[in-house]
Amino acid sequence: MSVLLDVKNLQVDLPTENGMLHAVRGIDFQVKRGEMLCLVGESGCGKSMTSLALMGLLPRKAICRADHLLFDGVDLMTMPEKQRNQLRGRRMSMIFQEPMTSLNPSYTLGNQLCEAMLEQPGVSRAEVRERAIYLLHRTGIANAEDRMRQYPHQLSGGLRQRVMIAMSLMCSPDLIIADEPTTALDVTIQAQILRMIRELQREFGTAVVFITHDLGVVSRIADRVAVMYAGQVVETSAVDDLFAQPEHPYTRGLLSCIPVRGKTLPGTHLQAIPGVVPSLVGKVSGCAFRNRCSLADSDCEQDPQLIDTHGDQSHLARCLKLNAAAAQEVIA
Repeated sequence: MSVLLDVKNLQVDLPTENGMLHAVRGIDFQVKRGEMLCLVGESGCGKSMTSLALMGLLPRKAICRADHLLFDGVDLMTMPEKQRNQLRGRRMSMIFQEPMTSLNPSYTLGNQLCEAMLEQPGVSRAEVRERAIYLLHRTGIANAEDRMRQYPHQLSGGLRQRVMIAMSLMCSPDLIIADEPTTALDVTIQAQILRMIRELQREFGTAVVFITHDLGVVSRIADRVAVMYAGQVVETSAVDDLFAQPEHPYTRGLLSCIPVRGKTLPGTHLQAIPGVVPSLVGKVSGCAFRNRCSLADSDCEQDPQLIDTHGDQSHLARCLKLNAAAAQEVIA
């Protein structure tokens, strides 16, 4: 599969009263056509800022830089705003975390579903309405014709999220960015939404950047994973390889926090990563994870680079202690 999205050295800074906040610190990743890439990490690691940077929806005061943000061979960083605005919704779309704040309460669902597609030349209202009803049906919403006349407040959270997914597919985009679309839903509805997103992605051949903090979700839907910490990608690989052989101490820590059926006994304490995420305000240097890592020493005051651990660029990790981490795994 060819590369659809190529991100190189993306940086996002936000001015604050206490200094410059370095929300995203030079991340690199690629997304192939039809691929599901999961960006995973703790809250505040820069996942949502990354998604907003890709869509060109950052706050006005934000400072965004990158060597390139190539979408289908065209650099989004140098694209005129008018042209980029035409790209949004048509070839790139986004599913936001909270649909109630993303859907306009003053307009019917039908108006909001059809709006972007009606901007395309040569498309009739009847065709747009027919596609909207089809996608509502396809996302599991019964009585789609009646739902088109309703307002967001008349739907449950799960139904609103389904509407957002249908809206993201209206123009058959090449790329969908899903920013924690199941966080506000209960477990049963979450499972339905995840299964539906995966099925629709395969049906339409759409590439998806799925943002989450839940490794359980990652294991179910991802093709590839990029683990983020303190504004950086610290590890990236195919999903099976990441769960079978995690390289970075942070990834190992995240996986150790997950209860395992048959191994984690009822009533036992779950593991946790000690410490807190460091502040990204002001100058940031060295390994950001060193204050929480059992392998850290004075060498970790240097800035680590992504290292190819398999020799074929399939598995990369940002750590100066990879051999020590592997030895610790063998001993354990």
